[in-house]
Parts: sequence; C-alpha cells; structure tokens
Amino acid sequence: MKNKHFIILLGVLLIFVVFISSYHMGKRSETIIIPNKEENQIDDHQKSGSFQVKKIYRVPKADQLLGWSSPNSIVGFFKGDNTTEREANHLQRLSFPFEKPETLKSIEGDTASLKMSPDGKNIVGLTMASDKTTLNLMSLTNRNKKEIASFPFSKDAYVQDISWSNNSKYICYLVINPANNSQTAVNVFNIESGTLKTYLLKNLDEKDSPTAAEISDNGRRVLFMMLHGQQYRIMTGTINNDGVAIQKKRQNSYGKPVWLNNDQFVFLDSGETLCEYDLRNSELSVLLENVAVFKISNDRKKIAYSLYDKDNTYAGKLQGKNILYAEPVYHGTNPSEIYWSPDGSKLLVYDQDPYSSIENSSARFFDDHSYIITFK
Repeated sequence: MKNKHFIILLGVLLIFVVFISSYHMGKRSETIIIPNKEENQIDDHQKSGSFQVKKIYRVPKADQLLGWSSPNSIVGFFKGDNTTEREANHLQRLSFPFEKPETLKSIEGDTASLKMSPDGKNIVGLTMASDKTTLNLMSLTNRNKKEIASFPFSKDAYVQDISWSNNSKYICYLVINPANNSQTAVNVFNIESGTLKTYLLKNLDEKDSPTAAEISDNGRRVLFMMLHGQQYRIMTGTINNDGVAIQKKRQNSYGKPVWLNNDQFVFLDSGETLCEYDLRNSELSVLLENVAVFKISNDRKKIAYSLYDKDNTYAGKLQGKNILYAEPVYHGTNPSEIYWSPDGSKLLVYDQDPYSSIENSSARFFDDHSYIITFK
C-alpha cells in the first residue's frame, strides 16, 4: 500500500511540474520584444559599414571651391582648358556626374572673402571699391543681391573673418578699428529678419587681438580666435543688449573652433589633438590625436578627418565624446579641405600636392586636385 501511495503521489507531482512548465512556456510564447531602433542601426552598421565607398569622381581643376549647393552639386570657380582669368569671374556649378561645370552667375572682379552658407542657398562676400567696401549677400537660387553693410575706405578700420552659423541663419564678422583704441565689434546679420546688429567686445584684454568669430545657431554665443603673443587662443563671448561679454577662460588652439550645438564646440589644440569643450560644465574631452584637418557634417552626426602620420582621409560617426566606426575612405593624400554634402552621403576632398614648388617658392605652382567620394 505504501508503494502504491508513493507512486500515486509521484504521479501527481509529475503532472504538477508539467503543468507549471507548460504555463511558463505559454507565457514566453506570448511575450513581444520591441527592439531598440538605435541598437539595430548599430548592428546594421557593423555588418555593412556606413562609410563603404561606392565611387570616387575626380573633379575638374578649380581656382576656388566653395562647397555643396545641393546633395548632388558643388560650386566654385573652375579652370577650363582655355581659361586665362577665372572665366570673367563666373561662378559655376558642377552637378552629377561631376564632369562639366555650368555657369551659375557672374561675380564682380573686385569681390573677395566669398563664403557659402551651409545649406548652399546663399553666398556672402566683400566688394571693394576706391571709396568703400560693401558686404553683399547673393542668392544661388535666384539673381537677388542684397547689401548687408558698407564701410568707408579707411586704412584704420577693416572687416575680418566672415562666417556663417551652422543653421545658415546668421552671418558673423569682425570690424576692427585700431585707430580708435583698437576698438573691436562683432556684426551679426539675421538672414530671416534682414536685420544687422553691432556688438562691442567687452572685458577684452589689451594683449588679446581677435582674428576670427563663430556664432552659435541660437545667435547668443560667439567663439573668438584671439592672438596672444605668438599663441592663438579660443575665448567665448555671450551676446547681450549692449555688447559681447568675453569670458576669461582660454583654450590654446591650432585652428578655428566649430560649434557642435549651442553649448559644445570642437577644436584642434596646439598639439593637433581634436578636443570637445562643454560650456555647461567646463569639461574638456579628447576625441582624437594627431589630427591635420577635420570637418563635421551638417547634422553634426558624422566627421571626416586626416591624420599627420597617415596619407588617408577617414570618415566616422560622431557620438557623444567618441568617434565610432572610423575607416579610411580615400588613400594617398592629406587633404587641405573637406566638405560634407548636405545629406551626408558624399565628401568633397580638396587635395593639394605637398611637393608644391619647393625649388621655386616665388612661383608657387601647385598641382591641385579635388575628389568627390560617394558612399553606399
């Protein structure tokens, strides 16, 4: 009887265990897992690579390249076979398949310091006459031309370093007047409202000479390049109603800083190290060592760069304080300038031959080439 009772009890326990196991298996089969979108993107990237080169196009020789006017067109002054003087200053557009430039518009011969907006819609430049200098805004989508400001010709005052905000909303430039106690002002033109405002620099050390200015997308902060003795430094300024308040915090720099957003910027320090600085907590982070040239895409998610010890151009993903999935996309050169297309699908690489007339430096003959790299 005891054995019989034991067998019956064992059978009941076995049925209970099977029931419990089936119940949990049934619960698992009904569970729906929603994958993280960003993780999937990273997995896809690891499998295929976002910067796999599809094709490389050699661009016709150019006197000057201004950048991308659309995802499939670049703008500049190209050298034709019979060109003698920049084709009468005709600004040209080179569109896919990047073989033959077409005339876009005529630019006055005495116009200099041309800068194209990041969105490729406008160009700003200085036109110099015998009695005055004029800052003009020229549209690339129509024939409109607007005078932003004019300055009487003077050996004592001059305009320096015209730049755009990354969102193409603001034009920023320095106006320096050494005769008036070296008084320096930042002029900011708002494209949307058509208004120009002048802000005097306050709290500026007498030993610091501003050479460049970069304005944030919200129009409230300015990054300054300052020449202090033989050293270039970055200083930040906050725009208020009556001027720009300069902060005394300095970062030694090898090149001009670039805004990542309204609170963070990246720059090359004096040791060719690519750094990121956060104004909210004064945190300085190292991104990459031994950098020669870098360019960040319009959406601030990608970066292209070259290194001093490598004759390559690299592309990678900029995420937080890291550069991820970086890989070489062009071999055999150290570019002097890089431009991302507006959609981040292409790179325009300007390549200047390092063997540039060493024996005859007065002639300064360069063998310049440019390439467009497309990604899969």
